[in-house]
Amino acid sequence: MDDGVLLDRARRGDRDAFAVLVTRYQDELYTMALRHLGSTADAADVVQETFLRAYLNLPALHGSVRGWLHRVAVNASNDIWRRQSRHPTSALEDDEGNIVDIPDPSCGPDASAEARERAVAIRQALRQVQPEFRAAVVLRDVNELSYEEMAEALAVPIGTVKSRVSRGRAQLVAALRANTLFAAEESAR
Repeated sequence: MDDGVLLDRARRGDRDAFAVLVTRYQDELYTMALRHLGSTADAADVVQETFLRAYLNLPALHGSVRGWLHRVAVNASNDIWRRQSRHPTSALEDDEGNIVDIPDPSCGPDASAEARERAVAIRQALRQVQPEFRAAVVLRDVNELSYEEMAEALAVPIGTVKSRVSRGRAQLVAALRANTLFAAEESAR
């Protein structure tokens, strides 16, 4: 069933239709918020806030459901980012708020350690990207939203979206180059 039909049914009080929308988008929104904020607890809060706002504003919800949900999630992520100077930790985060990766048992210990190092370096570099550019990079490169969906989610023109993605990627590359792991790899090329 497409989003428009589910939205119409949810507006008429069909909670199961709304539950299908939640199931369809919760993982995607969680991933976006997690990459934007770096905290599992904050990401869960963003998803909860997003669906609460969506449910309370069903009559006003228009356009692409996916784009609208991402817009609410980006705004909620930005609110949390602005409110907090220190991110709380959870069982899946280390003392610095970095997500702890569970190693792939099929990889050897060296490959697992290198993969973990790379993942931590990327997350740390992503945190150095300005929030509006980070949101654009995450929406495009992690969640794979189209530029049109991103424009709706970020409430900006498509040209601005493209600019933010470009600038965000440039900031990410600069932050990665400053990291010794990536700098060594780049000089080896």
